[in-house]
Amino acid sequence: MNLLAAPGVVGVDVMPATLGSALERVDGLAGAVLDSSPVREGDALVIVSLSGRNALPVEMALNARALGVKVIGVTSVAYAAQTKSRHASGSFLKDHCDIVLDSKIAVGDAELSLDTVPAPFAPASTVVTTALLQAVMATTAAALADRGIEPPLLRSGNVDGGHEWNGRVLEQYRDRIFYRH
Repeated sequence: MNLLAAPGVVGVDVMPATLGSALERVDGLAGAVLDSSPVREGDALVIVSLSGRNALPVEMALNARALGVKVIGVTSVAYAAQTKSRHASGSFLKDHCDIVLDSKIAVGDAELSLDTVPAPFAPASTVVTTALLQAVMATTAAALADRGIEPPLLRSGNVDGGHEWNGRVLEQYRDRIFYRH
């Protein structure tokens, strides 16, 4: 699995942090990201967007499917029922996916409230999304093993032989692993 991130929308690489939300609304950004990526027909692309309402995730899904890429969306279906799309089509990420993993996170991504705090707080989307994607990875590893294919998994560098194992996997899949190592 490779990270395909649009510049500025990961949330940790921009200042101010709110810029990421603004960049998600920019029409055409998804096409530029996909055009400069190694994504190819037959790949699967996981698109994570809690609201799924902005231009970037909707266009990413539309463009990826046009390339013959399978799209897995991790989103909150509640957003589509309770908010309006910000994409020109009026559609949401969930409308353009081959598989939708519904995080079931409430609109606003704030799980707690107190009378003494003026706004709801304690988002859960990061934890839930991480758990969903770990479940996908575990299920995929098991499915590959059931088909007689050794899953190309990395091991912790803190176990004996971990670095050697990872070096072998990185070498074997160097034409498909695009992050720096």
